[in-house]
Amino acid sequence: MNCFLDRDGVLNVNYPYVGTIDRFTWCPHIIDILQDLHGMGYRLILVTNQSGINRRFYSYRDFLNLSFFMLGALAKHSIELEINYCRHTEEDECKCRKPRTGMLDKYTITDRDIFIGDKSTDMMAAYSRGIPNRFLLSSTPCGPYTEAFQDHEALHSRIRMLRLRDGLN
Repeated sequence: MNCFLDRDGVLNVNYPYVGTIDRFTWCPHIIDILQDLHGMGYRLILVTNQSGINRRFYSYRDFLNLSFFMLGALAKHSIELEINYCRHTEEDECKCRKPRTGMLDKYTITDRDIFIGDKSTDMMAAYSRGIPNRFLLSSTPCGPYTEAFQDHEALHSRIRMLRLRDGLN
């Protein structure tokens, strides 16, 4: 089972173009959410547009440093995360930038897979790739989501319900 995750707005607070460790702040409840998903047997896969690299808001080295910082922090909680990213801008029209599905195409999708995002482009990519459970973190939901959540606390409640349903207290 796969759980695909957007980064900005899902893992971290979505300030414009977060590309350095000093601008990175974990979202509340996200570590608990990831631990629960991992405990349920989900493979955690980051799928993130990072056009700030090509726009020169931060360097590729900054992005790598931040990615390794995240991986190290998650490892302290026994959480593994696979990272996929697209550094292109919308104008580049590459196949990997969401809402296109290039970052998702290498994965076999099952009826239990989840995509957690905060934008309609996340939900569009997930829908186009056939991911059945599309969880949107937004106070103004739009796009082809299957469930919307006002905040991470509400999402965490939903994940805990899934754990209980599956008998994974």
